[in-house]
Amino acid sequence: MTDWTIWQALDDWRSRRRELEPVFAQAGIAPELESQVNRILVDLKRQPPTPPLVSGDKQRDDDERARFHAAFVRHYDESLFKAEALVRLPWVPEATPIGDAVRAEVGRLRAALLASPGETPDFGDLEALLGHYLRLDHPQLTIAPAVLAERRRQIAEIAGWPLLVQRAAAQPFSDAVPPIGSEAFRDAFRAQLDQYLTTPWLHCKIVSQWYATLALDAVLVRKKREAGDDTFVAGTFKHRWPSLSVWFPQLEMADQLWYLALILAAIVALFGEHWLVALPLILWLNLSVGAHRRQRRRIEQRREELVAQAQTLKKVRDRFAAGMSTPDKLAHQLRQLDPGGETFGEPFYALLRLQSRNAG
Repeated sequence: MTDWTIWQALDDWRSRRRELEPVFAQAGIAPELESQVNRILVDLKRQPPTPPLVSGDKQRDDDERARFHAAFVRHYDESLFKAEALVRLPWVPEATPIGDAVRAEVGRLRAALLASPGETPDFGDLEALLGHYLRLDHPQLTIAPAVLAERRRQIAEIAGWPLLVQRAAAQPFSDAVPPIGSEAFRDAFRAQLDQYLTTPWLHCKIVSQWYATLALDAVLVRKKREAGDDTFVAGTFKHRWPSLSVWFPQLEMADQLWYLALILAAIVALFGEHWLVALPLILWLNLSVGAHRRQRRRIEQRREELVAQAQTLKKVRDRFAAGMSTPDKLAHQLRQLDPGGETFGEPFYALLRLQSRNAG
């Protein structure tokens, strides 16, 4: 997945979910801002109400002129209100001084409308300020184009990383990211999560949910793989009968070789009539076979426990991904499933706290 496709996927999300709009706005991307500025400028150029005709009746003429003045102010006040609301929308933080200048100019224009009823003020300065605010080219701005380019890169590489993983998972031969559930993926995820947590301007509810759901998916894949691995399951037991597989877990068919060695040694001792050696070997062999059978039963029982835990975690994950569970509730459930905190570390719970604040 190239940078362009990541950006395109993020932009599609932005068009559907408003949570991403402030993030894009801080990188200087807000198409709706340009359309609002254009509408304000068009409205300011609309023909204002025309003065009433003089009837000769002083009371009536005064009432008509008062209504005309009120309508004249209302005609422009709506556009001025939109200009004030515009600078309150998310935008590049460095443009704040220009936003303040826009508000000051709006205040001056309102005062001019009230001071000179029926006279159209000069909107040239406001139009220029709105253009500078939108294009970020005012002389007072100190923001460099490289700053906005860096923010856009961070949007693609940090906020868009969960989407990259999602696309890679859908393509079996993709090597864009390590296989989910692997140690390499765990390290990559931690690095990306650290970058996200330490980049406050990227924080928003939807990106936090992407990272949290991705962490749950990685743990689920790892737990399913561990449940099917006899060596891993047996390694969770504190006490095991001594055998070659215990001493050399990486050796294939270790137990079979161990029993074969015991049988051969017992046969040699029997043929050599070394009864003091043969009898202990035969006894040890029988005890080992019995221990092996008991261990197999323990492995199956433990596997069932691990599968049940994975199924429970899957239900918790699905409810959270569907928006049916809050981050606080998810944290509580995961602490019950993982009391020691070995599966989900503190950065993950910091992510859930962050999402909870963003949701509030």
